[in-house]
Amino acid sequence: MSNISSAKSSLRAELEHVQSGLAYYQSRVEALNSAIHQLDEIGDEDMLDLEIAEEIPSGKVSTGRRGRRPGAAKKVTKPGRQARGASRLPATGGDFFPNLLTGQKQTMSALLHAAAAQMPFKATPEELTQLRSRLVAAISGMLKSGAISDQGKGRERVYFKA
Repeated sequence: MSNISSAKSSLRAELEHVQSGLAYYQSRVEALNSAIHQLDEIGDEDMLDLEIAEEIPSGKVSTGRRGRRPGAAKKVTKPGRQARGASRLPATGGDFFPNLLTGQKQTMSALLHAAAAQMPFKATPEELTQLRSRLVAAISGMLKSGAISDQGKGRERVYFKA
């Protein structure tokens, strides 16, 4: 019995849906018929062209355009990359980092502090980061060439002249 009642309710729902669709399409038919009727009242295009030609005096016909010309908009300036100021760090090539190393064992942190102490100014955190990257590159190069030696691992690692 419940199957029959559910089938009835399903059919009723579908019927309501179809009827609402039918009402929609009937309103669309009426709207389209009214649009066609209005266009019929206006007339044919050939007659309109003749009427317009009679209204425009002979001479130069404007072929005006709507809107702005291409490229007429203001150019929006995009914020560019900030220019890096000239670094205050002196050149650290040559003997700068090898002269920091002595026969005593020194950690990377001690070497960085020694390098910062040789600067003629107090280095900013950004400059210390740059100096640290230069120091790491120089130390690894000297280790590979055999100019210095190291002992330990990680933060315990110390560097000294061989």
